[in-house]
Amino acid sequence: MRKKIFKVFLLGLFSFCTSCFEIIEEVSFNKDGSGHVTLTMNLSQSKTKLNSMMLLDSVNNYKVPSKTEIKNKIAQVIQKVKQIEGISNVQNSSNFNEYIFVVSCDFTNVEALNMVISNFSSKKEAAIIKQQKHFSFDTSKNTFTRNYHYDLSKAFEKTNMEDRKVFETATMTTIYRFESPIVSSKNPTAKISGSKKAIMLKVNAQDVIKNKNSIKNQIKLLK
Repeated sequence: MRKKIFKVFLLGLFSFCTSCFEIIEEVSFNKDGSGHVTLTMNLSQSKTKLNSMMLLDSVNNYKVPSKTEIKNKIAQVIQKVKQIEGISNVQNSSNFNEYIFVVSCDFTNVEALNMVISNFSSKKEAAIIKQQKHFSFDTSKNTFTRNYHYDLSKAFEKTNMEDRKVFETATMTTIYRFESPIVSSKNPTAKISGSKKAIMLKVNAQDVIKNKNSIKNQIKLLK
């Protein structure tokens, strides 16, 4: 999708797959705005095709990275994340049997969380994240905001049909948990849990790319 680990995975490694994969963003917030984030890329439903593809040199004109190359790329990102002020307890796992990749860490505030996300982006996109912020948490108003600033629709239309197939059944899932009950949510697609302390949103990745749906949301919490 972008010039970093996702591009290596989704276009280089997974352009061969038409099966489903899922990107999951889980964030647990404390009242002071600190918390824990887990980012997961789950391609387990495509593992049979991926195992076959990993034996090839290239697919659809994309070089297929080796497991070592993928591990090295992940290690580079993890090393940068560990150096971010306000980030601790950085963990990651790469399961090449099920093709599930996970990165998690604790953060002291959403500014540090935004810095984590920027490390998965190109320099240009990282600058946008720093300026406009993917995440914001107003502790005085008890309001959490998830923004999304990418417009990938034009770039997506320029890709070939084989590359587009990667996103046909792909999904993006966001799960946010809070210590205080949720009062309201501005995204009508999001589902609030029975306890009112968690909210989930699952959308088709292609719909997000084409601006037909969004992971944006503003969540009001009980004071």
